[in-house]
Parts: sequence; C-alpha cells; structure tokens
Amino acid sequence: MSLRLVIFDFDGTIVDSHTRIARVMTDVIVGHGFAAPDPAELKAAIGLPVIKMYELLTPEAGPETWSTMRDQQVAHGAKLRESGGGPEPLFPGALEAFGVLEEAGHLLAITTNKGRPGLDHDLIGHDMARFFVTTRSAHDGHLKPHPDAVHDILAKTGVEAANCVLVGDTETDVLTATNAGVKALGVAWGYHAPESLLKAGAVAVASSFNQLPLLVEEHLGSAR
Repeated sequence: MSLRLVIFDFDGTIVDSHTRIARVMTDVIVGHGFAAPDPAELKAAIGLPVIKMYELLTPEAGPETWSTMRDQQVAHGAKLRESGGGPEPLFPGALEAFGVLEEAGHLLAITTNKGRPGLDHDLIGHDMARFFVTTRSAHDGHLKPHPDAVHDILAKTGVEAANCVLVGDTETDVLTATNAGVKALGVAWGYHAPESLLKAGAVAVASSFNQLPLLVEEHLGSAR
C-alpha cells in the first residue's frame, strides 16, 4: 500500500487563535491611528500572510506602515511567549483525531503562515509535535497559497500528490491544495464558512475532528 499523507493548516484548523489574533491586530491598527477593523472582515482575512491581512484591513496605510504593523505583531507574540503565555487553545478532538490517523498509518504534517516561534510554542505546549513528521512555517519559505511548502513536504515524505490531502479552514488553504495538485478537505469549525470552502474546491468539509478520519479514508483510501 502506498504512503498516505495528511497535511494540516494550523491557525483555525488545529488551534483557535482568532481571539488572540483579532485583539493584537486591532490594537496595532488603532495604535497607528486607523479605525478598528470590522470583526467579520478581520476574521475572513485570517489565513493570509500577516502583511496581506494588514493590507486588506488598512488599504490606506501603505507598504512602510504595513511592514511596521507586521513587525509589531511579531514582537507582541515574542513578548507573550517570553512572559510565559500559554499555547493557544486546541479545537475539541484534535489530539484524538491525530492519534486515530496515525494509528491508521497516515503520515501527518503541518503547513502554516504562522511564524516558527509561535508554531513551535503551541506544538510543545500541547505535546503534539510527536504526531507530525515535518512542519513548514512562515519562516521556512514561500507562504500559502504558494504550493512550495506542500511540494517540499511531499518530497521529504516520498508521498505522491494523489495520496495527499490538505486539511484547512480557509479559502487560502483550498487554493494552496489546488496549486499543489492535492485534494483539499475543509473544516467547519474554523474561520471561513463551509459553503465558501466547497465553492473554492474542497472535496468535503468535516463538521468535527471526530469526523475527519472518516473523510480522510473516504478520499485517500486506507494507509494499511
């Protein structure tokens, strides 16, 4: 049986980072003298590279200010970690689903536009790095929706694109999968509506982490 690979997005798929991201971005934007962003627009922007989020939310700001905003957000995350801030909360059933997928013989990986320090902080804090054979962060190459991260993970694991699925909560994740030539599975508990994920090209949307292993087997087949 050929190897099977499940690549996960992180923010909005594994951890519920919306509250922390929204608070920091709002503080940064307001601190630069702009109006607080519309909460729905901010939530819809999650999943894009950070600087792209600021471009969407403050189109009048300009490149230099967007770069400064991004740096301020990165600095806030570092300060939080240094002060002993805990990991962002997991969505219910995440660890159990990873265990089921691993037991079924699937390889697991992560590709995220989150920075490496924040990713590692959460992986260690929840003792879940052990589930993933490799991870790609914003510090490791092109950002999603560029397909480079997926192609790199496929090369490292020796898995063919036809035997891989990317699991994510945003249209950016679905586009990444499409660009890389792999299937996309959406999740209903994240930051974009299930119908938008299906319209973007997801083959299915999981309603819960408990359902996810069944959908993976349905669209990838057994790894045993």
